[in-house]
Amino acid sequence: MEVYMQKKLLKPIFSFVLAFVMAASLFVGFIPTTASAKVTQSEIDDLKSQKAALSEQSASYEATINSLKNKKNAQVELKTALDSKLALTNQQIMNLEEQIKLHDALIERKTQEVDEAQKTADEQLEKYKKRVRAMEESGRYNYFEVLFGANSIGEFLSLIDDIGDIMQSDKELEESYKQSVTDLKTVKAEYEEAQAELKQNKVECAQLKDQLQIDITQAASVITSLQSEINDNASVLSELDSQESALQSQIQSKVKQLNEQKKAEEEANRNNNNGGSSGGNSGGSSVGTGNLVWPSYCTYITSRQGPRVHPITGEYKNHGGTDIGASYGSAIYAADSGKVVSSSDGWNGGWGNYVMIDHGNGMQTLYAHMSSRAVSVGQTVKRGQTIGYVGSTGMSTGPHLHFE
Repeated sequence: MEVYMQKKLLKPIFSFVLAFVMAASLFVGFIPTTASAKVTQSEIDDLKSQKAALSEQSASYEATINSLKNKKNAQVELKTALDSKLALTNQQIMNLEEQIKLHDALIERKTQEVDEAQKTADEQLEKYKKRVRAMEESGRYNYFEVLFGANSIGEFLSLIDDIGDIMQSDKELEESYKQSVTDLKTVKAEYEEAQAELKQNKVECAQLKDQLQIDITQAASVITSLQSEINDNASVLSELDSQESALQSQIQSKVKQLNEQKKAEEEANRNNNNGGSSGGNSGGSSVGTGNLVWPSYCTYITSRQGPRVHPITGEYKNHGGTDIGASYGSAIYAADSGKVVSSSDGWNGGWGNYVMIDHGNGMQTLYAHMSSRAVSVGQTVKRGQTIGYVGSTGMSTGPHLHFE
């Protein structure tokens, strides 16, 4: 009953959630994505928050589905056990029916034997009575005749003994027949008692069978209900997964747009800064101005230059540069004009992907842990030019720019 009530309550909830998710899908589909619309980091962060919320909902539905599956498996095991018990009960009923038939036959046979024995006893009794009456009527064994007819006392006593023996023999034969009847009736009563017990056992088995069939039907109904709930939750989860995938695609698209915007803005800034001063020098200069610009849009410093406890090794040692907490994929700018003297992908002693620029006059700058590089060795770069993108390669605990 509890499962049925939950089912009735959950149906409208599932309908509401599905409607909400589908509406959200339509809403996301109509978010403007034209090239003219500028993308902001805040917009991307908002999409990430929406995706995180969907992930949390998905995890909740997955947990619910797993719980329902466990309940269903328990009910399936219960039904299997009940099915086995029902099969055993049916077999017991069949065995009892066979035993009852056997006792019916035994009782019928004993009834016939009792009837025959009773008939024989009755016949013997009747013969005994007839013989006694005949002797009395004929006067053959009149004691006076025996007394006066005997030639001696010995003959008289002998005749009396003969009469007693005949009477005793008849009496014993009669008692024997009566005992046979009694014994047969006793055996018959035992069969009838055993048969009554068998019939009672059959009644109890039939009652157990009825209850088992009720329990099996209920278990099957619960299994069906749980499977329906699993399907409902799975439908919502599928919609959530689709929505999450759509948001992930949007996030990737927005990040790409934002990076393109930044590149365009950087290019415009370089043109504005260098347009008047570069004059006819088309090749650019490999010597910097000596005045460094900040190499990132982000100004948040996560670790300054100087002694510190290394966040990975735990060693207390000098930190040779400044860590800037810029977001993953954001642009890294050349701090000054110069020539790329070293640039490589890989571990590189923990720097990961990095670029080193020689600005002349004995000054060099290093940019480490890049996700990717935008310049190569031998290339001349201008101050503010994008030379790579923030990442977390090498010995790094998260996206940032190591600058020194």
